[in-house]
Amino acid sequence: MRSDYYKKIEKYLYHLFEPEVLVQEVRDYYIARMNVSKTTWLKGQNSMENQIAKLMDSKQLKEIKIWLEFLKDTLAFYKIEKPRFYGFIRLKYLRKRSDEDIQSVMKLDKKKFKELKNEVIGSIYIRAVLNGIVKKR
Repeated sequence: MRSDYYKKIEKYLYHLFEPEVLVQEVRDYYIARMNVSKTTWLKGQNSMENQIAKLMDSKQLKEIKIWLEFLKDTLAFYKIEKPRFYGFIRLKYLRKRSDEDIQSVMKLDKKKFKELKNEVIGSIYIRAVLNGIVKKR
């Protein structure tokens, strides 16, 4: 698995029930690119109207929606089929507990904690590939 997918999965898990944070990042990106001078408005380059249209049609917003729905379904699946994964995700990403707290609650040492984390993220990645969310290269 590429590191960018690892980071993306973690980011989406951290904000699973706070999608407005992810949406605001996309909005901020388009606002930063906006140029409101008269010349650009007349030429139609990066004007406010163009940036709003790009934002409304943004692939990034569609991707966020797809990933969040997928992760919620995965979380429901893990709750029934893989309770250890579910417990880890709940503590680490939803409750945002520290690594030490998770290690003590789940009775893991640092090595086992890291292995479990990689296994959980890897499992989510494989499910994403199987569901067609991630294109395998």
